[in-house]
Amino acid sequence: MNAIDHAPADAYLDVELDGLQLIEASAGTGKTFTLATLVVRLVVERGLRLGEVLAVTFTDAATQELRARLRRRLIVAADIARSLASETDPDASAGAEPDPEAALTRAIIERRLQHEPLRALLARLERATLEIDLAPVFTIHGFCARVLAEHALHTGQPFDPAKLVASDREWREEVAADLWRVHGAEALGAELLHVLWKRPAELADDLGALLGATRVLPEPPPDVPDPTPELQQAFARLCSLFHHHGDEARAALDAAIAAKHIDGRKARSTSYEKAWASLTRGVAGACLDRDDDHLDKLTTTRLRECAKVGCEDKLPASPLFDALSHWFEVDQRRRYWLSRQALTLLHRIREDARGRMAHLKRVRRVQGYDDLIAGVADALAGEQGADLVRSLRAQYAVALVDEFQDTDPRQWAIFRRIFAGTEGPPSLFLIGDPKQAIYGFRGGDVHTYLAARQDARLAPPLSHNFRSRPSVLRAVEALYNQAGEEAFVDARIRFHPVQPGGRNDDTQFLRDGKAATALTVRVLPPAQDGKPHKADDSKALATGACVAGIHALLSEAREGRAELEGRPVRPGDIAVLVRSHKEATRVQSALAQLGIPAVAAGRQSLFETEQAGEVLAVLEAALHPADDGRLRAALSTVLLGVDAAGIDRLDHDGEWQRSQQMLALAWHERWKRQGPLALVSDLCATHAERLLGLADGERRLTNLLQLGEFLQDAEAHALGLHGLVDWLRGRIAGADPSDDQQLLRLESDAGRVQIMTLHKSKGLEFPLVFLPFVGIGRKPGSPARHCEVVGESGRALHWKAGSEEGAWQAAASDWQDEQRAEDARLLYVGLTRARHALWLACGPLFEARATALAPMVADLEALAADDAIRLDRRPPQALPLPLAPEPAGEVPAARRASRSLPRDWWVYSFTQLSKSEGGEEVAPTTTIPEERAADDEPGPALPPAAADTAATEEAEVADRRFSGSRFGNVLHEALEHVDFAAWRDWREMAAPPGQDAPLRAALRTAGYPDADLDDGVAELTRLVGRTLTAALPEGGRLADLPADARRAELEFHFSIQPTSVPRLLKILHGHGVVPAREGFGPRRQLEGLMTGKIDLTYTRDGRWYLLDYKSNRLPAYDTDGLAAAMAHSEYDLQALVYTLALHRWLRFRLGSAYDYGRDFGGVRYVFSRGLGTAGEGVHAHVPPAALVEALDRLFDGVAA
Repeated sequence: MNAIDHAPADAYLDVELDGLQLIEASAGTGKTFTLATLVVRLVVERGLRLGEVLAVTFTDAATQELRARLRRRLIVAADIARSLASETDPDASAGAEPDPEAALTRAIIERRLQHEPLRALLARLERATLEIDLAPVFTIHGFCARVLAEHALHTGQPFDPAKLVASDREWREEVAADLWRVHGAEALGAELLHVLWKRPAELADDLGALLGATRVLPEPPPDVPDPTPELQQAFARLCSLFHHHGDEARAALDAAIAAKHIDGRKARSTSYEKAWASLTRGVAGACLDRDDDHLDKLTTTRLRECAKVGCEDKLPASPLFDALSHWFEVDQRRRYWLSRQALTLLHRIREDARGRMAHLKRVRRVQGYDDLIAGVADALAGEQGADLVRSLRAQYAVALVDEFQDTDPRQWAIFRRIFAGTEGPPSLFLIGDPKQAIYGFRGGDVHTYLAARQDARLAPPLSHNFRSRPSVLRAVEALYNQAGEEAFVDARIRFHPVQPGGRNDDTQFLRDGKAATALTVRVLPPAQDGKPHKADDSKALATGACVAGIHALLSEAREGRAELEGRPVRPGDIAVLVRSHKEATRVQSALAQLGIPAVAAGRQSLFETEQAGEVLAVLEAALHPADDGRLRAALSTVLLGVDAAGIDRLDHDGEWQRSQQMLALAWHERWKRQGPLALVSDLCATHAERLLGLADGERRLTNLLQLGEFLQDAEAHALGLHGLVDWLRGRIAGADPSDDQQLLRLESDAGRVQIMTLHKSKGLEFPLVFLPFVGIGRKPGSPARHCEVVGESGRALHWKAGSEEGAWQAAASDWQDEQRAEDARLLYVGLTRARHALWLACGPLFEARATALAPMVADLEALAADDAIRLDRRPPQALPLPLAPEPAGEVPAARRASRSLPRDWWVYSFTQLSKSEGGEEVAPTTTIPEERAADDEPGPALPPAAADTAATEEAEVADRRFSGSRFGNVLHEALEHVDFAAWRDWREMAAPPGQDAPLRAALRTAGYPDADLDDGVAELTRLVGRTLTAALPEGGRLADLPADARRAELEFHFSIQPTSVPRLLKILHGHGVVPAREGFGPRRQLEGLMTGKIDLTYTRDGRWYLLDYKSNRLPAYDTDGLAAAMAHSEYDLQALVYTLALHRWLRFRLGSAYDYGRDFGGVRYVFSRGLGTAGEGVHAHVPPAALVEALDRLFDGVAA
């Protein structure tokens, strides 16, 4: 988005920073800018740390954009504060325009300086800039995942979360198959299942809606007697009467027909013949076909309805006809009973499916995105809900929820419970636009937004648009003015005119030297018969008009007559927005015919493409090289490109056939030895030139390479080559466009017209936008088996089977209104994507009157009165000649690798270095298991002689079960997961409430049996409690550290340039570090990465400390004893490595403001078993700055 011209009197300078507030932000009105303003104000005015401000948005891309905006704004704020401190102007430069962000930020800072010293404010802003990478900016699902992980004790979640999968379709299909077998085992159950669904696949399709719905209607009906016995009696009586009165009844009926007592317009004689034949077959086969279109004409009621006027009493009367009427009545009652029983089964299946799905996911250790939401919602509603809310409110002081119109009731309930509930004053900002609520198919619910709007305080709406030219805003406003108040179907949603903002002006887009028209309405003519066009003809006509308009624009650009911001218009400036992937493919193909490069992005599964079948054919041929049929299938694919003559040649040319079989054998060997990606890449490279000559060649190659990557990843889990083929075949059969991982990648977007769906365009903007199909409607759809709508009692899933006719019709009507409303909102999204110009087509197209565009173009002449809108009524012309290709620039020569990779490049850790003596080799971390926290803790910490001379009473009675590195890892695991604050009042007693669980979990993780858990918890409680409550040398205790002032298990990797081991040892020995060491294995040089994990990093009074927990048993824990242990186990080297890692990180984050002597507080080694006596158990020191700097320079490859 362009820079934004905000005056210092911006409305959001004065908005209160608490309460429940809602901000309505129309498209392009600077929503992200406003969010950044609120965050800066929260940091500046309320003194919050960045970690206390939660920001939640809808997509990963939006989180990245928001984080980048926050980073920029906070850096600007810190720069302004520094300039005020030094009395300089950071923006002062000759002729520079004032930066609107800087102006607004300066206003915030200057107002705050009336209440706070500049130095304190500057320190807070500088801290915020350093913490931006830790800022809690998440998607909704990311936030819920974080809550479940960080508050596992409150949410009842495992510490090791299940694998997150994008789609649970595989498990739904498995559960559906199980349900079908279980509930269809008996005859009645099978019959009821077929009332609801025809096959298990339909049940699998509906499970998502069933499990996701908060309520299913109708409710289960009360039990009523089964009318089946009465139906059987009615049928038996009908058969008896048929045998006794059938001939007589048929003769009387024939006589009435011959006498013309029956109106032939209502029922023909042939219809009665078919009815009698159906009755005869039914009696003979003991099964009447109630759905026969003719049978009911033999009932007494229908006979009278079909009689001529005045002849009703002349029709034959027979007990057979009365019996058939009675059978129909009873059968109708049984059908109604079946539908009601099916409804009961539906609710039972729903509950059964919920349990089975949960069990299956638990066993497979997988979870979906909806499970994250459900986990938090259930936790908040559970016994620990209040405690969880208090913990989250302590962690996050304020929450800002972006794109709120795309949330659902359950997501809103989560944020309302946490940030606007009864546990504290509300502090929640909701930002959204109901006009852009277009994700109903994903569960987004605009009614949630509208309901929340009733409860929230309305903040000033964002009223200036910074995206579009002023004329574009006028044109869009003209469309909505003509549509009126019902433009969005739902009267609660209105179009709000916005004013131009920023630096956009109409001269940025010129055609023939003049400001270009903002909106071109292409008015298409009717069909030759004067009627509206059919569906396919309408799309063909609109496509042709669209690509002709793009061709004309690009042609003018090549002639210098169409300029955008001072340069010729390029294909990459244009976007075509469509409804479906099929429409995108249509437009892309049409553009390709005119020589216009285009790229299409839509929701299509990779496994639905032709290329998936081609790769499957190749793999099957490679798996069976001697199978002639499979080989022919593979060779005939577009990928391999063998034509019909080549396939026929296999029958007549033995050498050709042998060469192709050898080729398939080579595929097999390549696949077997290097994997499927290598095979697919080889085939793409071999046939790339031919494939790129096709109109969709790049699309094909992109799909093939993406398939190769999928196959390579799947190979790790498949059972051999045959298993991989089965995996691909299954994926093709179950292709799922709703699974984001399966979606097609863009083949390229460099300098191309972008074609994408309207849904995918949400949140994006383009210079020029074409909307070819918004004037083409669809036949009104009706829900098949169910629909979800909002009623007086809230949102509910209505099921057709078992519903009363009136209730279902009302629900279906509401559902159709919902679809129309979402179509209207989707049109708004399309109309507001353009920065400089819009193009759309309308006219007597298929179902045009049913479109959301129809009321906007009802009076075209009134639209044409606005100079921002141009009507193009020209008759369609033949497509122009293709554009000549743009001259390609000189392609630079391919670069060649000029340096050789060192053969002794390794990944080191302290544990490896410490265990390598002078003649031992150092194993790289890539060949050993991941290091655990206590792997560096030996059994005896001192030489035996020292231990013998200073044996302690504790050593004599030590429990060997809770000794050594295994228990050391347990202690580290416990200290990583306990709640520090809960131990503040611990005094040599049992674990605080809620803290027993992480202690037991740590013991179980290490494999301790249940019989040892109670003893282990007692030992852990003592060690953890003493560790967290021991006095630290700098003052305070670990238990008093707030969560945002500490970081557990800080992992680091830093580079080591070629380093001479003798020079390294010389530096270390010069400062008394590892004086007895003579080398690190046989190597004379170290090069690669140093890696490790620091147990705890924390800050106090502006200084950074690193701390390492130790569970070693020592003879003494006084100063001398700890110093001896540090030297013996070479912990002084470990502390130096950790110090260097933290030193480099602080220097990177703080930049020139970092000073080792001022900002680094020192090293703390806490020997937990020695705590309890004042002054014992904690080793503290600060490595000399000269040593740290010398080691830093050496590892950087800088000569001393």
